[in-house]
Amino acid sequence: MASTDGLPPLDKISLIGIWIETVLWGVNCVIFAGVCWVIFAKPNSKTSRWMLGTTSIVLFMLSTAHVAGSLRQLLEAFVYVPQPAPPLYATLYFLDQSKGMSVMKTMLYDTTVWLQDLVLIWRLYVVWGRNCKICVLPFIIELGHMGAAYAGSILYDTPGQNAYFPLETKLAITGWSLDLTVNVSITVAIAARLWYMGKTLSRISTLGSIQFRVQNVYVAPMFTIIESGAIFAAATLCLLVLYLVHNPVALTGLDIATQLAVLTPLLIIVRVGLGLTHGLPSAYKSYLETITGTSSADFHMGALRAENPRRRFVSDDGASWRRAANVSTAMTGSRDDVLEGFKVADNFE
Repeated sequence: MASTDGLPPLDKISLIGIWIETVLWGVNCVIFAGVCWVIFAKPNSKTSRWMLGTTSIVLFMLSTAHVAGSLRQLLEAFVYVPQPAPPLYATLYFLDQSKGMSVMKTMLYDTTVWLQDLVLIWRLYVVWGRNCKICVLPFIIELGHMGAAYAGSILYDTPGQNAYFPLETKLAITGWSLDLTVNVSITVAIAARLWYMGKTLSRISTLGSIQFRVQNVYVAPMFTIIESGAIFAAATLCLLVLYLVHNPVALTGLDIATQLAVLTPLLIIVRVGLGLTHGLPSAYKSYLETITGTSSADFHMGALRAENPRRRFVSDDGASWRRAANVSTAMTGSRDDVLEGFKVADNFE
């Protein structure tokens, strides 16, 4: 439908945005099935079922409710049209953000983002040795983000309200900026912690009279977090930029961002659980362990592989082995504990 009287073609924009949202929801369905298998059905799974299982189910339910609201909007805008239809009915329908489906979808977006951020803060808590102090500042920022987001949504959904009036603009910029701050800072903090732990362990290169190479088991989850977490951070940045330049695509961008907010935490679980992490596939890593005669489950902090795979380890240097294991555990906690939010099998590397 062509744009007239200065109105943007919200009918076409919304139709395309909802179509993309539906595709992403289909992707989330497949990934959620993988999450259920990894958490509840996979043998020897070490994933925290009470936290990741519950939040994954709730996130998927929110995304399903959101796409159902989008379907209802399409019906109301293009099918349940009053007769005779007023000019630009579909455009005016999507422009009116005070309608019930629009209000519901906006609140679902805010709640989904809030839960996704809480899962991210929980991962930070686990990786930093269950230290509550490290989570205080991110949690306070998240409270500010959600306060601005819900307040902005309530004002935005007021009948006859403009999306760019001064207070709404300030709240929208504040909310998205704080959300970006939470996502980027926590992702960097988690990745930095994993890098530091792996780097510290690599210093343990000599045990008694035998030389060893310590493989950094944290590289894979570190890159997985960065790669998967960047998806929603990029979506949030795009929404902020589109809103600042007064582009109407920002309105329907919330539909897409809602599905991406669900996709990000679910994708991390599936990638780690199925061995689809950055680096070598799990099958090839298992093959390497077979030919070297070692196992990644021998030590909590990773396999210490001999430079000469044919050489057998003798028991007279057992004290050195125990000292290395004690140092690594004291420094970072057990490997299962540190990677609880990401690890789902004993052979994860």
